[in-house]
Formats: sequence, C-alpha cells, structure tokens
Amino acid sequence: MPTQTQTQPLSLDLIDVYGGTQARVRTNDEAIESYAEEMANGTVFPPISVYYDGATYWLADGFHRYLAAKRIEAATILAEVQPGGRSDALKHALGANATNGVHRNNADKRNAVEIALEEWPDRANPVIAEICKVSPELVRTRRSELTKSGKIAKAERVVGRDGKEYPAEIEKQPRGKEEARSSDGEGAGGGGGRPSSKGDGGAPGGSNMELEREAREMIRKGEMNPFELKTLMSATAHDYAATVINLLGTMKPDDPQRREGLLRIKRWVEKALAGEVETTGA
Repeated sequence: MPTQTQTQPLSLDLIDVYGGTQARVRTNDEAIESYAEEMANGTVFPPISVYYDGATYWLADGFHRYLAAKRIEAATILAEVQPGGRSDALKHALGANATNGVHRNNADKRNAVEIALEEWPDRANPVIAEICKVSPELVRTRRSELTKSGKIAKAERVVGRDGKEYPAEIEKQPRGKEEARSSDGEGAGGGGGRPSSKGDGGAPGGSNMELEREAREMIRKGEMNPFELKTLMSATAHDYAATVINLLGTMKPDDPQRREGLLRIKRWVEKALAGEVETTGA
C-alpha cells in the first residue's frame, strides 16, 4: 500500500468502478466516444485518480477516461494512486469536475449532495457543501427533502469543521433558492450504483462562527425562532432590527388592531432612543 501519491500505469481490471464512488447521475457517451477516439490517436490524458487501501483500487475521478480506455480495449491507464479507502475516494468523487473535465449539471450536483447526506448525515451543511463543492443552500434544501421522504434520519446535532457538535436547528430549514441554476452541460455520470451502507465519517466541518452566521441569517428571514438571537454571541443590533421588521411584515394588513400595535411599537422605539430602558414591554 502506497504511503504517498504515486502516478503509474494501472491495469483496468484492478480498478473498482462499482463501489458507489460515481457521483454523477449518468455518464456522457459522447464524451466517452470522443475520449476514446483521441486515445486511439495517441493523445495522452491526465491520470485518473484512485485510492488504494491495500486490497482495492477505488476509482475517484476519471470515469469517462476509464470507460474510454475500456472502449478501445486498452490494458492499462495512467493513474494517480493515493493511499485511502472507499470513503476517501467518495469524498474526492463528490467534488470532482466542479471546475474541469466534463462539468456537472444541476442533477449531478443534487445527486452528489444526496450521496453525501446519506453517507454522513451527521455532518453540518457547510461540511457537505465543501465536500461536494456546492452551495450550503443546495445542501439545506436536499437535507430537508431527504428527511421528509425518510431517506435520512432527522439529525438532532451535527458536526462542524472544527470537530465540535452543534444543534441541528441551524441546519433544518432552507433559507434561499436551491442553487444558482446555471447550465453546466454534460449528461452526468453513471457507472456503478452505490451501496446503502454508511461511510466511515469524515473530516468535521463548519466553524462556530460560520454556524452562528447562518443561524443569524435564518432568524432574520424568519426560518428560526427569533428568541434564539439572544443565545448567539455574534448577534448584532441589525440582526434584531431585521428580525423584527421581517416579523412585522407577516402581520395581516387587514387586522383591526394592526395600527394600534404599530403605534405601541413606535412608542417603545421612541422611549428606547430617548434612553429609557424597558425590558418588559411598552
């Protein structure tokens, strides 16, 4: 078993592509055919990425190149072999092609997030987002959907990037649109279903400051209990103001007591600005 990364020709027959490390929805046959033609003409492609645990070579990145090599009946393929097991390969695969190769489409991104949440449901949304190289908003949305459908259990606490546990309340509700709906091209990856067994965990994620920042934003938008603000060390006066304004915006405009309520708030604000501290109401 290698103790560091090694680049070497590797027999295609030794590489496991059915271990659940493919994060795409399906592979792109046009890309495979194009790669195969170029390989047959002598083009040298970048090495694929595999992880070796002493028994199995887990393919992490390069499914299209692997399948192209298979198509031209090549015996070996250049591979970057790193020490590690299936879980390491999966983490690598979930974020692969975010900026290069056959780019992921939105379906691929959602699929990657689903795989990660099923593997590591106790990881904070920023951690999953970092692994999959997507936005935390997309992770939040998929977590909510998977929890409601029963595919993953509802987490009470989650682990951040600092290795500490935090209340999952911060993670529960989506606060924005799923993900910028950009078109990345490619008809996404297949090649081996993933097993249903959970992974071995992974690097912890989300610092306390990051989680508090997310919580403050969720509270301002009405997605968490506003009284949670007082529990956050980083909460500012602007957080309180935005939260109150957002809450007042939900008041029914035809409520006969609306004007009286707003005037009561106005009186409280005027007294507070005059330096009269009140703690029990106006």
